[in-house]
Formats: sequence, C-alpha cells, structure tokens
Amino acid sequence: WVDEDQKRIVDESAKKPDDWDDEEDGEWEAPMIDNPAYRGEWYVKRISNPAYKGFWEAKKIANPEYEDDEEVYKFDDFGFIGFDLWQGEGGGV
Repeated sequence: WVDEDQKRIVDESAKKPDDWDDEEDGEWEAPMIDNPAYRGEWYVKRISNPAYKGFWEAKKIANPEYEDDEEVYKFDDFGFIGFDLWQGEGGGV
C-alpha cells in the first residue's frame, strides 16, 4: 500500500488547447482523472481470534489488612490554604 497514491491524478496525456490564451483564460491546468493505482483508503484487516475470552479485567483479590476509614480526609486544624493560580496567553502552549 502506498500512502502517496491519490484518488485522482493529473492527466499526463492532456494537451493545452491551441486557442487557449493565458492572459484571457488564466493559467492552463491539466484535467484530473481517476488514478488506476489507487486502491482505496487503507484500513487494518481484522482476523477472528477463536481464543478471545472477552475484555480483560484484573482479578479482585481480597486484602485482609484493608480497613475502611471514613475520617481519613478529616483534620482538626488547618494552618494554611494554598491556591495554584495559572494565567496564560491565548494560543500559547
């Protein structure tokens, strides 16, 4: 598969008409024709996999040391609060 193959190409056998005037008619451009080498857009071929078992998920293993703590995020005293402020110009990355 060649990525450069285009659907339509310039007709190399076309000739500029004898009565064509560049000043009056503009620059002459050869007509486009269908490209015989074009085989369509490329896509990945799919093959069947008889061993496919479905979407993979990690096994869930019990952790005997796990303890659910509802107050893990609660604090008695906050000494300070921080803000992260960003400013940027439009179009600048």
